[in-house]
Amino acid sequence: MGEPTITAKFWGVRGSIPTPISSQSLEDKLVNLLTNIEDRDVSTPDAARAYLQSRSLFERSTIGGNTSCIDIRAGDQHIIMDCGSGMKELGWSLMQAEYGKGQGEAHILISHTHWDHLMGFPFFQPAYVPGNKFTICGCHPHLKRRFDRQHHPDNFPAPMAVMGSDVQFKKWTPDRKKRLGNITVKPFLLDHPGNSYAYRIENGSKVFVYASDGAYNDPSPKTMDRYHDFYRDADVLVFDAHFDLIESFEKSDWGHSTSFLGVDIALNAGVKQLLLFHHDPLSDDRRVAKFLKGTRRYLNHIAPNADLNVSVAYEGLSITL
Repeated sequence: MGEPTITAKFWGVRGSIPTPISSQSLEDKLVNLLTNIEDRDVSTPDAARAYLQSRSLFERSTIGGNTSCIDIRAGDQHIIMDCGSGMKELGWSLMQAEYGKGQGEAHILISHTHWDHLMGFPFFQPAYVPGNKFTICGCHPHLKRRFDRQHHPDNFPAPMAVMGSDVQFKKWTPDRKKRLGNITVKPFLLDHPGNSYAYRIENGSKVFVYASDGAYNDPSPKTMDRYHDFYRDADVLVFDAHFDLIESFEKSDWGHSTSFLGVDIALNAGVKQLLLFHHDPLSDDRRVAKFLKGTRRYLNHIAPNADLNVSVAYEGLSITL
């Protein structure tokens, strides 16, 4: 057998509310691409694609507008992280394989139950297929009741009872490891209105940490060391980078963070890759690109020799540890 791996594909990376790219922004991207063709050959589809690949992600594409949802395969387990609007697209993809035959099984881990992290579940097609099995796990009380409220007739025409799949709910305890098959998962409390929870997934020596929706307003060593210990030696840390630095002070009670603090935490915890996530709906691709550039410049200034990669999470991104 080969080395244990963790594979993650991002289906939603926005925070707060789905934010599709505007027609004007799309037109601006096309104008920029066309005016920079110069003498490039784009006479065939392959040539045109090669030209597009020579441009940055922010020029040729978009980070996406769907809210939080990540598809994770680790060992013998299928894990879905959060049920944001990206879950709809994930569902249609899963329907092309075992979930379309009623033979799928997954754990769905919930960071918290604010609407942007739940809104995709009613549109998750595999949940309507008999034979599929889903275990929805989280640390909040009355998790099933929270899902049921979303499916109330005032909010959505189909109650959860009509879903054909087997949907179970499990309440987990923060800081307590859970074994799922041959992997372990550990939840951890974050500072966010109503509480949010990070998750640390371990498969052998591989570590993936999901830490969306969290502020770090208590800078005391005792508090920060708890975060550092939980994120310790992660191969990937998916981090809430909703705000720029000034906004993080102006909106300190909103329960979100900034990429600069993410760098500080990642360096202290020995993280290998920091993925900026939960992008502000007010941040278009150009603004996110600016954040990324500034964050990398900050990292190079404070730790020029650090073995830390900083990137942006975007829809369609797939990583294998």
